[in-house]
Amino acid sequence: MHKTIDAIYENGVIKPLERLDISESQKIKVTIETTENIVASTKAIIKADPDVVRHVAVSDEYLYDL
Repeated sequence: MHKTIDAIYENGVIKPLERLDISESQKIKVTIETTENIVASTKAIIKADPDVVRHVAVSDEYLYDL
């Protein structure tokens, strides 16, 4: 099974932001992809507030308003 979920890293622990359909103590593989790099890498290209760039980068609401 392959599934992508959002999670947050707090106090040394990765915490999923949704319920996972896996068994207790089941071994899983985790791939880390941070979204903060999107803001940093576009800072020189896009002259906008970093919070606005971050919102546009991580939100899908702009994908459907064409």
